[in-house]
Amino acid sequence: MSQNTNKIMAWIDDRLPVTQTYEKHMSKYYAPKNFNFWYFFGVLSMLMLVNQILTGIWLTMQFTPSAEAAFASVEYIMRDVEWGWLIRYMHSTGATFFFVAVYLHMMRAILYGSYQKPRELIWIFGMLIYLALMAEAFMGYVLPWGQMSYWGAQVIISLFSVMPYGDLLTEWIRGDFLISGATLNRFFALHVVAVPLVIGLLLSLLCTCWRCTK
Repeated sequence: MSQNTNKIMAWIDDRLPVTQTYEKHMSKYYAPKNFNFWYFFGVLSMLMLVNQILTGIWLTMQFTPSAEAAFASVEYIMRDVEWGWLIRYMHSTGATFFFVAVYLHMMRAILYGSYQKPRELIWIFGMLIYLALMAEAFMGYVLPWGQMSYWGAQVIISLFSVMPYGDLLTEWIRGDFLISGATLNRFFALHVVAVPLVIGLLLSLLCTCWRCTK
């Protein structure tokens, strides 16, 4: 059995360097002796991101992104779907812990000067990821379509009205002249598809820069 597994892995490694990549970045990764508690939060952030993706996929299967049925579908998840309440709380509370890990990771970068040359691009990509995460969290907050979601969207979107061409900008963000089902559908698409793709792209660029500065 072990020999067959080794042959399969050898066949895969000839075409896709899985073992080499795992050893380079995980099992045989060179780590300095001065690693301490503060260096854990980057990995914890990645674990929380995986949690958000997995629980989010499951919630998407049960959620109905319409103004008429969104709140009822959330109630259905919480009350009728088996373990639905747990998955939803893992997603919503996980978002809070995700930001806690990200903030501590940013604080570690500031304390240890990780934003300095030659890692300036890593810091810039990290801050762009942080902004994308804030947008992702806000759009997810609107999706349950309760009173707090509705008025939270009203307050945040209204902030853009003070910018140049603010009325046109807020109308474009809402997708309507006021907060409506069009806003919910737009935020659902951005929360589930568009912003995660942007975060994934930025993470890829960040990891590429990080490897180049090692």
